[in-house]
Amino acid sequence: MATELPIRSDVYDGPLTTSSIWEKFSLRAGDVIVSTPPKSGTTWTQIIVTSLIAGRPLSPREMGEVSPWLDCALHDPEESKALLDAQDIRRCIKSHTPLSGIAYDPRCAYIAVYRHPLDVHFSMRHHAAHMESDVMRVRYPGDVRLALRMFLDDELYGGSCDALDLHSIAYHYASFKKWERLGNIHFFHYADMVADLPSAVRRMARILGMDAPASLLDEITQGTTFANLKKMAAASDQRATGEPDFYLSANFFNSGASNKWEGQLSSTDLAEFEKRIRQLLPEKDAAWLLWGSRATPGLAEGTPS
Repeated sequence: MATELPIRSDVYDGPLTTSSIWEKFSLRAGDVIVSTPPKSGTTWTQIIVTSLIAGRPLSPREMGEVSPWLDCALHDPEESKALLDAQDIRRCIKSHTPLSGIAYDPRCAYIAVYRHPLDVHFSMRHHAAHMESDVMRVRYPGDVRLALRMFLDDELYGGSCDALDLHSIAYHYASFKKWERLGNIHFFHYADMVADLPSAVRRMARILGMDAPASLLDEITQGTTFANLKKMAAASDQRATGEPDFYLSANFFNSGASNKWEGQLSSTDLAEFEKRIRQLLPEKDAAWLLWGSRATPGLAEGTPS
């Protein structure tokens, strides 16, 4: 009996996403698809992957020139498709779409990256304030607790990450978790990447099937630390004519810190968050989504000291 494989069974279209472009896009052997909820380490992972492919550390802007967000509704997805179709190098494709909305090919590698959902929420709050489009600002009113209630209670766009509510993050995770038995579905956690970036870089090289020398892995690790990415972005900003775009500018790399909710949410708020995430995911999965490899069976026990 043939092994069951994922199929593209759903369409996720919203203010940020137009997943229907996947109907027209043809994958190639060796393609790397980086699919994450927004603000979960997408750009960081893309830079590591494209640097490994290039054989040298790339700047954020160099990465942006070769690894577009294919199913982004904020610009014409046909342009991203054309850019990727024209490439004769190994391709790295960005998406925020659940696995059921993107093409699957066993010859490709799928990297799904996750981050504590409250860190995602507060990071996106900063990001939304600087986006050229105001499509996300309605999700982040000045009242932090009102924004939290929207984050916890809403289930918008049928699982698409376009509203970046907690449901959409759990939904994205579950769509990939269902297929973790497949050898080309790989999970990373932002907290683990922060704690041990060299291991994350080495693992991504193995996923790409690369026998890279230790010197190159060390060079890419150093080049992709948060501090160095911010420096490279700042240097690009200085060379740019006019006001640099927020995406991939130094301001984009606002803060790689975790526990962004500290001092902003009460113990009652946190209890409501834990109650909601337990409704959305089994406890073991919820704990991993919060803390990565540091998670223990209970949610609270996984909290870093």
